[in-house]
Amino acid sequence: MKKVLLFISALVISLNVLAVELDGVKVPETLNLENQTLQLNGAGIRTKYFLDLYVGSLYTKNKTSDATSVINSKTPVAIQLDITSKLITSEKLTDAVNEGFEHSTGGNIAPLKDRLTAFIGVFKEKIVKGDDFVMFVSPGKGVDVYKNGKKLTTVKGDDFSKALLGVWLGEQPADANLKAKMLGK
Repeated sequence: MKKVLLFISALVISLNVLAVELDGVKVPETLNLENQTLQLNGAGIRTKYFLDLYVGSLYTKNKTSDATSVINSKTPVAIQLDITSKLITSEKLTDAVNEGFEHSTGGNIAPLKDRLTAFIGVFKEKIVKGDDFVMFVSPGKGVDVYKNGKKLTTVKGDDFSKALLGVWLGEQPADANLKAKMLGK
């Protein structure tokens, strides 16, 4: 009987460890898209000026704390953004993405300009608290972008995918603390 109770206690404790909730967002342990199942690598809260803006989650095939291996991954990777603030607008997110690509590419966005414009188009529709965006990176294909579970576009090219991942995981990430959390640190 003691063994059964010990097993049940261990199971309950492990289930609580697996449940991730940040800023009111329940972050799933797995993400299933495009016939792929990815596991949560890490998640954190994007803050700016002491305000929580969104929960950012990184999904990978195999957990890693190495940003470079994620950016150069030969297997699918996804980043999910769950909007938690009413302060996030289309204009502000567009500006943030443009700034992120500037940093990610070292200012050399010219080769990506047309694709970046297409990518930013997914943020033109009104953004409200509770919206979620998923950027699903498939090496050799590009990035499939979803809003609230609906696929909006595909942006082709591994160069674009790497620049996009660099916005959150590069040398000059949007938020260094969020980068660390997404990498499970």
